[in-house]
Amino acid sequence: MDIRRLPMVYANVATDKNRILNHLELIRKKRCVLDSSDASKGLLCRAGHIELQLTDKCCLDCPNCHFRGLGDKEIPFEALDNIGRFIKPKAITIAGGGEPTVYPSFDKAVSKLAKIPGVKIGLITNGVIIPDGLWRKCIDWVRVSVYSVEDGKYSGRSAEVYWKVLDNIEFYLKHCVEIPHVGIHFLFYRKNMSDVVPFIKEVYLRYKNDSRAFERMHLQFKPAFLMSYPTQLTQKLHEENVTFLPDKEQLITLLANLKDEFKKCEGLEYFLRRKSNVSLFSQLIDGGLSRLIDITKPRDVFVEKPDECFVCLAYQLIAPDGYIYPCLTLAEYRFHELSICNIADLPNCNIDAMNYFRKMRSEWCNSSFCRSWEHNKIVKGYLDGLLGADVSNDKFF
Repeated sequence: MDIRRLPMVYANVATDKNRILNHLELIRKKRCVLDSSDASKGLLCRAGHIELQLTDKCCLDCPNCHFRGLGDKEIPFEALDNIGRFIKPKAITIAGGGEPTVYPSFDKAVSKLAKIPGVKIGLITNGVIIPDGLWRKCIDWVRVSVYSVEDGKYSGRSAEVYWKVLDNIEFYLKHCVEIPHVGIHFLFYRKNMSDVVPFIKEVYLRYKNDSRAFERMHLQFKPAFLMSYPTQLTQKLHEENVTFLPDKEQLITLLANLKDEFKKCEGLEYFLRRKSNVSLFSQLIDGGLSRLIDITKPRDVFVEKPDECFVCLAYQLIAPDGYIYPCLTLAEYRFHELSICNIADLPNCNIDAMNYFRKMRSEWCNSSFCRSWEHNKIVKGYLDGLLGADVSNDKFF
């Protein structure tokens, strides 16, 4: 197979922050509603893209999971009707919380959501379980998170689970051809940096002669990070963060090892350049790592705090207990007092909570902690007429 003839793939689209511009009309309308004295309940509960966490339960026990100890809630199946009735999203990412595929009515839930007019659905999974049913015909993409084996364990389970996950990725690629895009997501940190190159080689060698698999797959690499409160930054936490993240020498060594592998393995370099965000490692060396380290550096004042959040007008996260948050960053903490409502209470929304997020009043609303910072800059630049952008028709962001 001549890998150079493969078309451009979803890897570039999946990391494109400009996709939020697909929801400009909704953002403009909700701004107007919040600025008026007659707020429309029907419009305020709308969202262009939602992340749906069906359950807190999981089949793994990852030591660095941000959702450990948050409970064992599951969204009532009947409550999902309110998503199509009131929220009317154009894109739904089904994710954790826990592992979505252990949700008892997973197949029926996906089929129900797929009936929302014009919706696209993606699934983020740990890859241990592939449920039976027709749900695969309703999915636009699936992303499997892969971890390392440490001390003989894979995310708190038998090391054999690692190979089961890789085999299930192969099943998605070879037997679930109705799913257009299959992503493989590798989370890295200091202790597992030596696993990155072997993992890349394992994936490449499995599929290098399978053109159909190559067309549908892509790799994503992402650094793990420690959860932290902006108002509770300590020197101890900062030191933990420094030792948790990879160091610069590890990143330089990784790129050197990859360069050696490119000489030995024909097509590997082209595969990575075209089918992954491998450039992330160079970006970390060129300043990205320093920015990640500085996030937990103790300080009292955060610079760059804008006046308005646009993402909260286009995005919602629905937690397994049914509470809805328009902010990905704060949703992970499950502060119910900051929820705009519960899914069971729609279309009623807490307007004060909406304005709290829109006015960026939280201590998380700054360039260090906000995980939607770049998205907001893109929307503001576009609305101010300072930026123009080519945008794919992909409604996820």
